[in-house]
Amino acid sequence: MNGFLNTLINWSEVWSLIIPLTVIIIYRPKDAQVKPYIVYVFIALLLNTMATIMVEYYHSMPSNLKNNNILYNLHSITRMICFTWYFILISPRRQANLYKLMLSAYLALVIINFAFFESIFFLSSRLFVTESIALLVLCILFYLRSIRDESETNWVGHPSFLFITGISLFEAISFFIFLFFYPLAETNPEFGNATITMHLIAFTVLCILIAIGLYRSVRDTEYKQHKGL
Repeated sequence: MNGFLNTLINWSEVWSLIIPLTVIIIYRPKDAQVKPYIVYVFIALLLNTMATIMVEYYHSMPSNLKNNNILYNLHSITRMICFTWYFILISPRRQANLYKLMLSAYLALVIINFAFFESIFFLSSRLFVTESIALLVLCILFYLRSIRDESETNWVGHPSFLFITGISLFEAISFFIFLFFYPLAETNPEFGNATITMHLIAFTVLCILIAIGLYRSVRDTEYKQHKGL
């Protein structure tokens, strides 16, 4: 039983993404606004599958394929790009332009960081923390805009609310984990492993909410087509 649970946890970064992937394959969301999530699911699944295989079959891997940190760094960058892209699509033009500028600044900082300060083959807690701060700010701005919105839109049942709730929960947990990741791992390895498990659980919740949001967007699109909107 313990072996099964360990395998389940070890492969959670892969099977979690199969949940939204299943929705994409079966229901084929057509709303242009959810395209960033579709792109994210495919890229993240590829990166996480490769990273997990490299860990699970570490001793069978050639020496140049034993370090999977670059894959996790690329996943963080992918998350930032795709999720910010989504915010750009659902925001008014003025805010969207500001988000584009922020994303450009982020990418410039990433290039500078890996060119002069850190190796991309080193798991960058700085990268993860920056991602979390930036996306949490965008989530807060979304919530403030939805609170001030005087239209009849039911934001709680809207796909964007599900997507952004998933992002908020995941990034809030990730922020504290990666802010203290290396000190925790060095002083208390067991607690460090526990925080990684928390991170995996948060990622699973994120994937479930993405899946529900994608399904809800399909139903909303069908409703609008039925009503001729």
